Formats: sequence, C-alpha cells, structure tokens
Amino acid sequence: MNRYCTAVFTLLLAAGLALPGSVLADDPAPADDSTTATSLVANAWESDSDAAAPQQDEPTLDVSINGSLRFNALFRSYGTNFEEGNDRVLGDGGFTFDTFRIGASGSYGGLTFDAEYAVYPEAFGGLFLHHGWVGYEFSDARQVQVGVSQVPFGIQPYASSSWFFNSTYYVGLEDDYDAGIKAMFTPGNWDIQGAYYMNAEQTDFFAGQDFSRYSYDVAPVSAANYQVVPGGNSLRSDITEEHQFNVKVGYTFDHGELGSTKIGVSGQRGQLQNLDTGATDWHAAYAAHFQGRYGGFEAKLQFAQQELNAPLTDSERSAFANQSDVNYAADDFVVMGAYAFPQRVAAEHTVYSSSLAYRIPVNAGPVSQIKPYYDFSLVTKNVDGWNDNATHDIGFLTSAGPLFVYTDLNISKGHPFNHPADNFASVMAENNDGEWRTAFNINIGIYF
Repeated sequence: MNRYCTAVFTLLLAAGLALPGSVLADDPAPADDSTTATSLVANAWESDSDAAAPQQDEPTLDVSINGSLRFNALFRSYGTNFEEGNDRVLGDGGFTFDTFRIGASGSYGGLTFDAEYAVYPEAFGGLFLHHGWVGYEFSDARQVQVGVSQVPFGIQPYASSSWFFNSTYYVGLEDDYDAGIKAMFTPGNWDIQGAYYMNAEQTDFFAGQDFSRYSYDVAPVSAANYQVVPGGNSLRSDITEEHQFNVKVGYTFDHGELGSTKIGVSGQRGQLQNLDTGATDWHAAYAAHFQGRYGGFEAKLQFAQQELNAPLTDSERSAFANQSDVNYAADDFVVMGAYAFPQRVAAEHTVYSSSLAYRIPVNAGPVSQIKPYYDFSLVTKNVDGWNDNATHDIGFLTSAGPLFVYTDLNISKGHPFNHPADNFASVMAENNDGEWRTAFNINIGIYF
C-alpha cells in the first residue's frame, strides 16, 4: 500500500466533509449515535445592501471534567482440567486497584475536544494516554477528529458487554486507539467513517516503542520485559504499525417502538515496518457486524478476519527455523501487546464474537438497573496444531447512579486475563495447553 496515496485519499475525504452546507443537500436528522454538539454552517453570500452582515453570537468555551475510579476483586482457578472438575477452588486473586482515569471534553463553537489519561498499577503499564483528540463539526452530520481516536472498526464502542472484553480486543480489533485523522459522516440512518493513522498511540516520543498502552498493537519486541519469542527476543527485529487506513459503513433500520437493527462492514489496511532494516509489509482486516436493540434486549454479532505480515529478514527466518523446539515458522506470528504485557498473536486468524444482554429496570434503593449478559468469542488460526481461543463470559452489570458494578464468571481457554504466566506469551498464538480455566471478577467503579 502506498502511504502517500492513503494520506491523500483520507485528506480528500476530510475535505469532502468540510464542504459548506449549501454545497450538499440539507442534512437529515443525525443517527442515534451521531454527535450533537454545536454546529457551524458556512454560507458565503453577497448583498447589494450597504448594511453590515448579521453578526453571529460569540462562541463560548464549554468544558466538562470526567473520570473514573475502579477496583477489582479477582479470583482465578488454574486447575489441570476444568472439564474433569479438578482444582475448582478459586485462588490466585484478591481485591486490588484497577484504574483511575481523568479526562475532559468540551467545545468552542464548532471546535470539539475529548481527552482521557489513565493511571494503572505499575505492573500494567502505569501512566498512559487512553485517547485525546481535537475535532471540528462542520454540521450535525459531519465531523473530523485529529489525534488519538477510536479506530472505526466493527461494533462500537464495544463488541462485548463484559468487563473482560471478547477476544476481538486482544488481537487489536475492538476498542482500538491510534494516532491520526478520522472523518465521520452520519446522514440520516447512515454511519460512514474513514480514517488515516500515521502510527499507533504513543506512550513516548518515538511512536509507541513499548507495550504500556491501553489498546493492543504490534510493537517492538526489544521493549518486552520477558522472553516472548521462542529462542530469545534477539531472533526478531523490532516491528511497529504505521500508515493505516480504515473505513466503516453502517446502516440503522428503525423499527419504531420495537427497536432498531444496525448492520455494517469494516475494512482496515496498513503497513508493518521493520525498525532495524526499514523494510515494510502489509497488514489488513475486515469485519461484518450486526447490532440489534429491541426494548431492553440487545444482541451483537461480529465476524472478523485479520492477516499481519511481519517484514522479517531471511536470516531471522532461517535462525528461527533452525530451532529444535518449535514446529512453526517465524512468519506465523507477530508480537502484540498492551498494559506492559506482550504476547505472540497468530499472523492469520478469524474471530467470531457475540454478546446478548437484557436491561432490567430496578427500583431498589440507589439501584436503577441490572443488565445480565452472555458474551462468547472464538479465535481460530491458520496454523495446524495451534489451539483455538474460546471464551464464555456470564455476568451482569448493576447500575446505581454513578456506581457501576460488573460481576463476571469467565470460563475460557486462552484468555489473556485468565491464563498462567508460564504460558502467557503463547496465549494468542499456539496457546500451548488449550485448557479450560475459570475466573470470577467483580469490578466496582465510580464514574463522574
């Protein structure tokens, strides 16, 4: 993919969104998920009158401070075989600090902004930016964002309902954030988004050189704090993401009092760069997605495939192949990570993701709603002998004003948050043991 064509195409898309309202047909009412901040309509006009043109009111700066404080009570069972019932006693957990986030959002006329900074335990990456962008609204249905924004791919904001997320997140295809420019066009029931990302979100000046970040990306293996490549990390060059293009198209069918159905497709293509040699190769993904809301019931279904081609050298491929303890090639995986933890991810994989939930109004003291849900995801890989990743998550969300409590029972094989440390590096690749494990988690969060 030519990086310059990608950049030019995206800038042209942004320019199209910036056209004055008089050039395009009048924008219908925005879709349910469109932005509704103050709009600015450009309208150049001439008049023979000597009277001064009418003056618009001066815009004002509106700022809202927001954030969250969360804690986890996590318990995990690492028995030898869940199906046989061995070692069902919950252990390896405790009551711990999860995260503190502080952010701000606001507008000044047509200008908008949104940013959030995250504080995690040092073991999970410490301090890093969750997102931060500056935007401009040309109308209620046309907006551009520049900065670290959510990548337009798949069901948003989340393809899952649980605190653990589905497996789409752990291969970089759910709630992903990168640095670049995004344009959104939401006429009527349509949701059309396009973006160009120069690189992944940065945790330091040099384009995300470590794994301390919120969302999963391909990142340099030299930043790993443990051996993530069989035979040693020195067998692999530093690979990073760059020049990524995204497009997403969705349409919402309004069923009146019954609810709504939204269907869509997403595509993604970019480059992987070898920082040691300068060589590049491509990565790509696509998805089809469905989201239905019918009364209190919600259903999310998504199918996605991804291919990541690391630009390795011939000597790296040869050195990896000469190892006696591996039976796959150096090209069969890439190194991705977040929260300061890298892991091997299958270079070609398919992700099946689903989520069913039901909102139940409650009037019990401060509790206003309980939402039970069931999430399921499956990752299959294109390497013979590699185990699938499968996750069942049964739980419910309890809402009481600013208090949100997630209660989850996670039954999975190959889930990064429910996997022992000695096999963690392989979890999204060969997934060595393929055993079922259980985790019970309660996440308590105050959101303001």
